[in-house]
Amino acid sequence: MAEASLRYVIVQGEAHFSRTEYICGRNSRSEYRNGPFLVGGDPKRPETMQLEFGRRRALIQNRDLGYQFDIDLESRVYTAFELHEYRRPGSFTPKVESHEPSGRTVHVRTETIDTGERKEMFGYTARRVIIRTTYRYSPDDDAGSRDSEADGWYIDPPAAWLALHPPIRGHAILQIGGRTDTPVFTDVGPRETGFPLLVTRTQRSNFKDAAGKIRTHTSEDRDEVVEFSEAPLPTDLFLPPREFRRVRRLPDEAPMSFALRMRLGWRNFKYKFRYWR
Repeated sequence: MAEASLRYVIVQGEAHFSRTEYICGRNSRSEYRNGPFLVGGDPKRPETMQLEFGRRRALIQNRDLGYQFDIDLESRVYTAFELHEYRRPGSFTPKVESHEPSGRTVHVRTETIDTGERKEMFGYTARRVIIRTTYRYSPDDDAGSRDSEADGWYIDPPAAWLALHPPIRGHAILQIGGRTDTPVFTDVGPRETGFPLLVTRTQRSNFKDAAGKIRTHTSEDRDEVVEFSEAPLPTDLFLPPREFRRVRRLPDEAPMSFALRMRLGWRNFKYKFRYWR
């Protein structure tokens, strides 16, 4: 019996950055152009510069083999690295860093609203769901508060997608810096766990200007799936082509530092020693 498969093309943002995703069983492949980069014009005046995309790349995670392949499709070369966490469960333990608490609490409230609207997309029934999230701090910090709204159309998750991306339980929040806030989560309405075909996100964040006044910055982005298929995929799609050549790094990539090479070499040695002894 063929494994569940999925292929879709997603277009993102005003730059219309497109990405093609493939899933078959536990394996995945992502095709894209690296970038975009700002070129030409005056770097001090971004409006005079143009967006330009780079080389065609593919990122393959072959979990059956326990390898990740980064491929430059134009130069016909690739790199390969072991995925220890997929190859042998329990053999790789990520380092967990501890942080000093800030003394603040961030209240994260997420409201999920099924509008009741339905329409057909790619032969599937899609539902319109609006997700609103607010971040408020105590002690009060109006300059740090922010809101987001995701207005999207979702379908029940395809089997291939669900196998690779099971619903996440619990909550997560990204915090940058040495001191961390204590999060408190509130959910209103059932969490949306479907596959998004079209999502428009609006984000509003407060900040203090040079005069100390609180201002609001608003940004918007859009993700749209323009192609979608659950037809079977060939297994060799998740391996570098035989005629491609393996290299240490892809064109235009910065060389790896000596210290990083030593750390990776030591980690690989410990991994192999632990397994083979």
